[in-house]
Amino acid sequence: MNRKERRAAVKQATRSGAAPSSFDPAARLFAEATRQQNENKLEDAARIYKRVLQIKPDHAEAINNLGAVLQAQGKLREASAYFAQSLTLMPQLFEQYSGVNTTLLAVLPPMREAMRRANNAWPNRLSIDQLFGSAGLAAIGDDPMLLCMLQSVPPRNLEFERIMTSLRLSLLDNASTGEPPAELTLRFCCALAKQCFINEYVFATTSDEDAKVEWLKIALGEAIKSGAAIAPFSIAAIAMYQPLHALADAQDLLDRTWPPAIDDVLSQQLREPAQELALRASIPRLTPIEDNTSQRVRQQYEENPYPRWVNIAGGIEPVPLDNFLRGRFPTAALTPLRKTERLDVLVAGCGTGLQAAQTAQGCQGARVLAVDLSLTSLSYAMRKTPARLSNRIEYAQADILKLGTIGRTFDMIEASGVLHHMRDAFEGWRILVSLLRPDGIMHLGFYSEAARGDVTAARAFIARRGYASTPADIRRCRQELLQTPLNSVSRFSDFFSTSECRDLLLHVQESYMTIPKIKEFLDNHALKFIGFDFKESVAREFFALFSNSGWSMSDLGKWHALELKYPNTFADMYQFWVQKTR
Repeated sequence: MNRKERRAAVKQATRSGAAPSSFDPAARLFAEATRQQNENKLEDAARIYKRVLQIKPDHAEAINNLGAVLQAQGKLREASAYFAQSLTLMPQLFEQYSGVNTTLLAVLPPMREAMRRANNAWPNRLSIDQLFGSAGLAAIGDDPMLLCMLQSVPPRNLEFERIMTSLRLSLLDNASTGEPPAELTLRFCCALAKQCFINEYVFATTSDEDAKVEWLKIALGEAIKSGAAIAPFSIAAIAMYQPLHALADAQDLLDRTWPPAIDDVLSQQLREPAQELALRASIPRLTPIEDNTSQRVRQQYEENPYPRWVNIAGGIEPVPLDNFLRGRFPTAALTPLRKTERLDVLVAGCGTGLQAAQTAQGCQGARVLAVDLSLTSLSYAMRKTPARLSNRIEYAQADILKLGTIGRTFDMIEASGVLHHMRDAFEGWRILVSLLRPDGIMHLGFYSEAARGDVTAARAFIARRGYASTPADIRRCRQELLQTPLNSVSRFSDFFSTSECRDLLLHVQESYMTIPKIKEFLDNHALKFIGFDFKESVAREFFALFSNSGWSMSDLGKWHALELKYPNTFADMYQFWVQKTR
């Protein structure tokens, strides 16, 4: 990854801001290796980075930098292996997905050309030979960085999605012949099956593909029942198109011995879903769910838990909330909480638990109550939460509308991307404010009315076309939208998985917010605005617009003026922090 992305990841991984100790040999060597790299002394830099890794094998930035050095030296296969290792240690790098994808294409040149071909041919699917020539799948099939990406995140890139859609069909055709594949082909097919499970089978299919998959499913079902031999390739091929846990008698596959790559797929698609099902009964029900809108939203997330994350950020050192906010908003008028031993946190609408886990990991002393409407989402959260954090997070089913009955208050409340899915976002917000202690901190996220114009238009298009929220209809409507001027919705990362796409374009309840409405609520409820979360490009626009009139970033009037000038300023959401003043 490039230097800017590495810096961003390291900044997140060292939020405390502590300087490395001069007595730390790994830190001293790392500084020397970085100096050699900056002076373009690549051999020396590589040698010293490797010494760092002898002392500290999980030094993520050294691993990443060594990958960059090897890439500059033209040692692309080695570079790919180090980049894959750094992505495994610091999954937060995937937040800069376009940069990760650019790096992949730099270390894997055949992939760049094949992606171009697949995209130009779309919607026709090219075969493996048409994509890679005589080299075949061996041109990319065992690349470490590519395999890591496939098994970690949805693609978030249309060209990447299209080449994987083409490869999937070609592998299905090969599996349908019944001929045993090369080991590399089977391993790649399993990695692609894991990718398709992660993105919830959002890739487009043809009727011919569907028929071939159905034929393989029938043959697999008969073999399971009769005890006949089963080709591992057929399991991987089916798993590229449908989750194995949805197949009748699929649990019987666990009684057999399989190659390691197949066994990994069985863990992902059979063992882990079974664990989640078993966890449902253990989840406390804190409140009833009686509101009609809450019931409809709960049903959506029972069907489509959001998001299906794979790995939590690595290398995070917990810091006091005061320190984090002071570092993030150095000029804000904050009243310190001075809580480091126990910080009572409510994550209202925790979904599948990623936000709760990140808060427990990053906030010193955090003890988290994470509630959600959906038991399916909470079961996923419980299974995915790392063991080191599980004793600091309490998961429970509850409706925000009823949280006033639980008899608890909190130092910090997180409600990002939640309140705008309630019947009345302000009613939910008022209830959360009542649970916040004096001087307590609240982190919120709302959809911006100004920035969601294309989403609103896409939702109207979907309604006119009569698309339902089924996986098949989501796949079809995605492809149709891409052929219209509304293809701009593909700028959202949520476009690239089924549950997230449903959340983006077919949600059962959604409302939008404006900065003046936010300001009015803050003024009426003794809440002090601390600041927005924003990208560097937004900060540059803000400073350029207000450099002659004062640029206090806590002035919501100025932010409103900026959004009027640049409607996509808050394209994802208004993400912001406030403090209760009484």
